Amino acid sequence: MSVVVCADVGSTYTKAAVVDLDGGRLVAAASAPTTVGTDVLHGLDAAVGAALASAGVAEAPWYVCSSAGGGLRLAVVGYEPLVTAQAGRRVGLSAGANVVHVAAGRLSGADVAALRAARPDVVLLVGGTDGGDFETVTHNATRLAKARLRVPVVLAGNADVRDELHAVLA
Repeated sequence: MSVVVCADVGSTYTKAAVVDLDGGRLVAAASAPTTVGTDVLHGLDAAVGAALASAGVAEAPWYVCSSAGGGLRLAVVGYEPLVTAQAGRRVGLSAGANVVHVAAGRLSGADVAALRAARPDVVLLVGGTDGGDFETVTHNATRLAKARLRVPVVLAGNADVRDELHAVLA
């Protein structure tokens, strides 16, 4: 199992999650108070240590961001506007992200330019029922790959094309 630690240093709590990259699943999570009164790294070390211990993992690479002071800049690209794009937007907002762009449907060149101008930290690519239409999410993943955005793309769509689209986005 290949795992990484994803951590968020917030203004009140520091959260850490251990993610299984091979299985695409959350293995464990933990939080600790953010220690701004001493050293913010104390809270980070505590949260990461607790998450790793809970996962039964000795060590893993860390990816750390901070939502204290504006939050993660999230762009959402949905399959269609009324359900998937709005669901992705709401998920981002409820997680504390700063949603800077929302698009839906097949991305055009102008859509990619608008997304790039929004300067997201992460793109959330959502939509497509498992076993259903895969053309829109495939088109959008291909467009994003060709755009060579220097941000991670999180794929939360049709699981039937997950491996194919992972390869496209890699």
